[in-house]
Amino acid sequence: MSLAVHDKTTGEHIETVRLDDADSTATAIGRAEQAFTSTPWARDARLRQEALLAWSDAVAGARAELVALLLRETGKVRAECEREIDFTVDALRFNAGMARLVSGSAHELWDGSAGHLVRQPAGPAAFIVPWNWPLFLLFRDLAPALAAGVTAVVKPAPATPLATRRALELMPEIVPSDVVTLVFGDAEVGEALASDPRVKVVAFTGSTAVGRAVARHAVSHFAKPFLELGGKGASLILDDADVEAAVEACLANAFITSGQMCMANSRILVQRPLLGRVRDLVCDRVSALRVGDPSDAGTDLGALISQEQADRVSGYLDIARGDGTLLLGGGPAGTDLGGAFLAPAVISGEQIDPRLRREEIFGPVVSVEAFDEDKAGVALANETDYGLAAAVWTADARRAWTLARELDFGTVWVNRYNRTFPEVPSGGMKSSGMGRTRGFEGVHEFTELKHVNWNLA
Repeated sequence: MSLAVHDKTTGEHIETVRLDDADSTATAIGRAEQAFTSTPWARDARLRQEALLAWSDAVAGARAELVALLLRETGKVRAECEREIDFTVDALRFNAGMARLVSGSAHELWDGSAGHLVRQPAGPAAFIVPWNWPLFLLFRDLAPALAAGVTAVVKPAPATPLATRRALELMPEIVPSDVVTLVFGDAEVGEALASDPRVKVVAFTGSTAVGRAVARHAVSHFAKPFLELGGKGASLILDDADVEAAVEACLANAFITSGQMCMANSRILVQRPLLGRVRDLVCDRVSALRVGDPSDAGTDLGALISQEQADRVSGYLDIARGDGTLLLGGGPAGTDLGGAFLAPAVISGEQIDPRLRREEIFGPVVSVEAFDEDKAGVALANETDYGLAAAVWTADARRAWTLARELDFGTVWVNRYNRTFPEVPSGGMKSSGMGRTRGFEGVHEFTELKHVNWNLA
């Protein structure tokens, strides 16, 4: 079987790739297992460090080529594609250093023995990657995994296989054969990866519904599911906030990748005295956003990944039209480029449908909602099943700390939004995932902790 890959902006055919099936996926897993047991990769931290550094240099050198592929495959604007390559390089370089820091600890115990805790690479790992930021979200997890010493089988999303293939082709020759292998496919291949008992960690970024299925397959053979799933990001703008700065940051992150991002700031929750001012600012700024060719430097929003996704988002907007809460936008963007384009939309009102408040729309839609007391704002943010990212906007550090601790989200920013760093772990609470990526925690997700006890008598 084969898959046709299309330019998301124009709809033009780019290339047809051959799809794997369960049998060829099993073969790829066997090759990864052989590389784990028979090459020095799992035992040689210096090799891993040198390899990741060389890979980062190769990706940096191919920046223009990879940006061009991402533009065509994802339909998102050029600036985001450029940042994606920069973030990918940063992940590789940071984790090159981490490869030399996978260590344990030693303890003198009450009976005179010594207890040594040793971290060992878990074994072959599977990486099932989304289409919105396909390189960064792969290497954000793959780089620490390789630093830990695992081998990997990578499955990109069917919509975006080409940039991933090219990035893996840039892997330096010092990496032993089959340390990283690539498979193309859909749900059948993903299920084969997650359910194979030779796979010890299954890393998945994507929807919560698919993440649940991935987790079920993984735990059936006691593999570790490592999941970053859906989100319903909320910013709480308190009555003492810098409104202009808050609105600017909220909108920049509401419409990133045309809203097709798990950390998108899709809800703006405003203390009631500021509601009118914030809503007017939001509508003014959104009405000025430009939708069109993502390669044009003046474009703010590019295409959605598919017409199917645009139709799904439009279904949510029909709900808002029906209850009178759609203030602005939401229709076809009116380009003649051939891709799936939607005008950014603003929803607001006292009675926003619960589906719009709680479910992940994954498109260019932002809601503006009012709350009275601080605790009511926290309750409003927490009403969704998701818990990936949120923000608090206030000039009062004490209020910020109090609210940040009460918000059920894995990351809470104060007076900023969507700033992540390879040094600091992040991940979801509730239905937004399991495990933590980045930092030492991100490396440790791909290790097993072993206790070696020495009788010194």
